[in-house]
Amino acid sequence: MELEQGVIDVKQKFWGAFFKRRKRTKRMDIIKYSFRFLIQFSISPGKNLKLLLSDFLDKSTGQSHQGITRAVYGVIRRESALDYVIHRLSRRTSGKIDADVLILLRIGIYLLVYSQSYPDYAVVNEAVRMTRRRSKGFVNAVLRRCAGEKEIITAMLEQIREPHIKYSTAPLLIDYLKRIAPDLKAALEYLDREPVFHIRIDGNNYAYDEVKEVLSQAGLGFKELKPFETFEVEGAGGSGVRLKNLLKEAGYFYFQNTASQLVSIIASKYAAGAVLDCCTAPGAKSVTLSLLNPGLKIVANDIDEQRLLMVKEFCASYGIASIKPIVSDIRAVCFKGHFDLVILDAPCTSSGTLRKNPDLKLKITRELVDKNAENQYRLLQSVLKNLSTGYILYSVCSFITDETEGVLGRTVQDIQAAENKIVIIDLSSILEEYGFAYKKGEYGFYLLPNEGLNNDLFYLSLLKVEEAPKNKL
Repeated sequence: MELEQGVIDVKQKFWGAFFKRRKRTKRMDIIKYSFRFLIQFSISPGKNLKLLLSDFLDKSTGQSHQGITRAVYGVIRRESALDYVIHRLSRRTSGKIDADVLILLRIGIYLLVYSQSYPDYAVVNEAVRMTRRRSKGFVNAVLRRCAGEKEIITAMLEQIREPHIKYSTAPLLIDYLKRIAPDLKAALEYLDREPVFHIRIDGNNYAYDEVKEVLSQAGLGFKELKPFETFEVEGAGGSGVRLKNLLKEAGYFYFQNTASQLVSIIASKYAAGAVLDCCTAPGAKSVTLSLLNPGLKIVANDIDEQRLLMVKEFCASYGIASIKPIVSDIRAVCFKGHFDLVILDAPCTSSGTLRKNPDLKLKITRELVDKNAENQYRLLQSVLKNLSTGYILYSVCSFITDETEGVLGRTVQDIQAAENKIVIIDLSSILEEYGFAYKKGEYGFYLLPNEGLNNDLFYLSLLKVEEAPKNKL
């Protein structure tokens, strides 16, 4: 019996070690798939990171979507810091290293330094295995040195003084952030984090307790934000793959950050009958506004017919008939008749959404800022020319002055000579009611980092267009 038991013990140890090795090998597929995606993304830099990754993961059935997402977002979020480490370990700058080798080094160093989920030897071995033969020795040397000096490297990263390296953020963005943030370091750290996700519920179809049950069963940590009829969900990882799948199954939930919801909240308080949502796709602001104020008639406009299809599907899934989607270029004379309120959530650099879109930290350039600012100005001018009286709610998910106060200042100056006059509405009481931290500008309000609401950084300005009194003879 003792011999038989001994044989069983040996077999158990063998198979236990075998499956442990298999598990480790499978887990290190994260390097392979992260590498494949980052190579693909490097040759398609203009594409949307979230959409491209979502499509890639859909085709990677059976792999660790959450692990791949965290690795991809982690590497992109810390690109400059990782290149700094590579230079210190190899004495080579990123420009002197082949693109594929550089990506493998970034993945390897990210997993070694920032992640505690994988054995060091497995990270090094898998990265070397993925490397072309002529570069294997170089990658092996750099990663082994990194693994052996992790404490030194971690301390070195903490001591970096240059914020554009430490937070992998373009100096241009840092300069703009300085203008509005009372604490630059805290703001950069806020924008450097993994995002949380806000899901808004349709209260007509779901009760809070039902939503809690769905989230609890999915194993997702959450907190309630009752003033917004919203749940903040953590632990979904990177682009929220698990949460996205959950929303598809449950229905009547949709993603919308608290800052974006504020646009609809303000609109619901000032709109009386008819609303024009100028750049509506994907439609969350129009849908939220309709749920807040079902009596409104909403025209949801977008220049892109394909994007407008998303709005139509969104409205159909919620059974909302009060939203009328139309395709037109708002910069042309495209609407007549009276609207009580026009929402112009203008296309922008999206600098305020860096947590969800970390690739933008190094992509936003002066040329892009200038291009967006000119387009925003033209859009706002067109709305002003076609609106006789009423409210215009201008918003952008950006903290860049040129896209915010710059656009409003230029517009207000131009309108001084026109027949109508513009009144700037003070929104501070609404912002305080919902708990937002903000900085007041001359024409509008910047939403600042807020730990309680986890909002994106937004800019909002509410203009009231009044008919100027006629001169009496």
